[in-house]
Order: sequence, then C-alpha cells, then structure tokens
Amino acid sequence: MTEETQQTFSMSFLHDLAQDKRRPLSASEQAILDSAAQAFRQADAISVRLGGKAGRLGESVVGTGLLEAILQAIIYAGKAGTPLSIVVDETARPLFNEQLYQEAFWPQITLSNHNSEEDAQLQAGQHLLVCDLHGAHDGMPSLHREKLANVEGNIITLSHLFRVGVRSYAQRGPQRRYADFVETLLGLPAGAIDGTLAQPRIRLGPEDEARYPVLAEQYQFEPDALHIICFFQSVVIAKCYWRWDEVMAQFCRYMAQHFSQQKISFLIACGPDELHPEGLRQADFSEEFGAFSGTNNNAMVRVGSPASLRDLAILAQHSSLALSDDTGPSHIAGAVQVPTITPFLPGNIYSHTIWSSTLWHRGVTLEPNPFSYQQIEAAILWNRTAIIDSIPPELLVAEAIKSLPPGLQTR
Repeated sequence: MTEETQQTFSMSFLHDLAQDKRRPLSASEQAILDSAAQAFRQADAISVRLGGKAGRLGESVVGTGLLEAILQAIIYAGKAGTPLSIVVDETARPLFNEQLYQEAFWPQITLSNHNSEEDAQLQAGQHLLVCDLHGAHDGMPSLHREKLANVEGNIITLSHLFRVGVRSYAQRGPQRRYADFVETLLGLPAGAIDGTLAQPRIRLGPEDEARYPVLAEQYQFEPDALHIICFFQSVVIAKCYWRWDEVMAQFCRYMAQHFSQQKISFLIACGPDELHPEGLRQADFSEEFGAFSGTNNNAMVRVGSPASLRDLAILAQHSSLALSDDTGPSHIAGAVQVPTITPFLPGNIYSHTIWSSTLWHRGVTLEPNPFSYQQIEAAILWNRTAIIDSIPPELLVAEAIKSLPPGLQTR
C-alpha cells in the first residue's frame, strides 16, 4: 500500500442544480456525476459519516435525512445487503442503535465511532464508497478517487456533502430536499426515492418503549395529561425565545375554554448547565416556570435533565407536541415524528427554510423579514434576543393548536 494515485473533482455545480433543476450540465460536470453513479453501482461496501461542527448535535440528526435517502437508494438499486458502516460522532452515538438499523434494512449494517473499517475492506480487494455527511466538513462537495497500486480496489469519497445536501437542496421543499439530492448525487431517476421516507429519523425500538414507564414515573406524569416537551436552551442566545411563558399561558387558556377537563403536562428538558450561561440553566427554568399552573390549574411544569440523549428521544416520542428554540433537541423531536413548534430568526441566517428540518417541524418566523442582514448578524454577535422576541406568541400558539391530536382540535 505504498504507491497510490489520487484525483479530486469539484462538484460545486450541485449547488446550482439545487436552485435550478433544469440547469444544463457541461460535459465535464456530467462525467463527474457519471463517475459518482458508477462508484455507487460498483461499491462492494459503503461508509456513511455523520457528525456536527464542534460536536453539534443538530447537524448529526439532520444528516440522518441524507442517510435515510442513501439507504432507500441502495434498496432501489438492488444493492440491499451491501456492507454499510455508519460512522457517528461519539456525542451523538447514543441516538443510534445498530440492531434497529439491521432489523429495518439488512444485517450487514454496522455502527462505529471511527473509520478504521476502510483499510480492512481495501485489503479484501473491495471498492469502497464513502459518503461524507459530516457537518464540520464545510464547503462545496467533491469526488475524490484514491487508487492504491498494490491493492485491487479503490476508495471513492463523495466529500463535503452536508452544506449542499442540507442547505442548498432545502430550496426543493421539505418533502423532496434530501431525496432529490441523493438521486442527483448517485445517478438515480427522479422519484426513485420516496421523499416521505427520506427524512431525518431517530429509530427507537421495544427496549426504548419499555424504558418510557420508568421515565414517566420519574417525572410524575399524569397518564391522561397532554404531554408537551420543551427545549428552551441554545448556545446561540439570539435564537432563545424569551416569550415561551406567554405561549404556554395562551395555549392553556385555549384548552380551558374548549377542553376544560384536559390536563397539560409540560416537561422543560435541559442540557448540561456548563453549556449554558446564567438564565438558561436548569435552576433558572425551575424558578421561572415552577409555579406555572395554566388556566384553572389545568397545567403543571416539570423541569429536568434527561440522563441520556436516548432518554430525551424517548420522552420526545411520547409527547404530543414539542415547543422548542432552534436548537439540537428540536431536530430530535422532529426526527421521532413529533410536531415541533419552533420560532426562527427571520432572514437567511439560521434560516427557517433550512433548519425546519423535518416534515414534522412547524416553523414560525416573520415574513416578509423586517430586519436587515446587519441587524440580525449584530443580534447574534451581541447575544440580543429582541429580534426573535418580535415573533408574536399568538403565531406559535396557532401552530401548536393546529398540530394537536384530532380529538383536541375545535371545528
């Protein structure tokens, strides 16, 4: 494995295709796409890398939309059973269960926190396709071909896919964004991948279901209450909505008016205190919301820090709604298919179009955007919340009501 040849080809044209699917391809661009499609067809093994910049949870979860699209592409191409390794950042690893992927797809799927499997596969003379979905690998995508002279086989890496696959293709709309990107990338016909299946997803199974009663007892949930999970923290202070108390109060008034016997249980799920400044820590939320009782005592609030990301996902899945800032756990809620009500900064920084990441996100922002790019940028730089707080609570309450189970909606 001493002599090797390497070639790299830019695939930045995929960004332009995201904006205009009718954009003509040059001969060289088409040749690069043909090479990617050939690498997919010939692959004896596939490796998919997931992760986030600086360990960010949200990027790992959103990347599963592209992972699910790749899994559907493998099935469409008749390659189910191909050895597939999913390489995940250690911080997000608890959200991924190898057995559940094997049961949902095929047994030759493995999960790991590293990528040492590549050398072993090459030594066996295999053709390896690497799909780099890691959020920290920013920039335009490229195709990198590595041929090791003394080994039969090669590595084709489709690198830096996250920016275009998640950001650029968001313009295709929530149902087609991930599917369209992977179809184009791997040379599949339009519509080959079901867009409703190619969505961010955290897979939970029977063991997780058995875990829920333990968590429900821990948080003293009332069995017949409407359970709403809340994520009110973000490391980006400008995304922290400080009017959640108004949203909760208005929502409880609606419920008292139309469903007077319905109890509401809010769980404010907090992350580690060391990640958040004063005002956004567990004790702060306990002080601010601990006495909240809704309208006619129809609500109660619990504040807690789930022991693991897996527990957080289980609690989210058993909730009827999620109220959340634009933050990592909101993507978990959407990825377990729970309606997720989220206020987004207006404009193109932390864009609603991009980060309303699943079919279950119910994003709210200000349209048209009344703020300049410079104003929003300054709010982020100086930790100011005036812009996010300008979103009326009534808009969030309306989305929450529309997202309720059918039996709790008025006609």
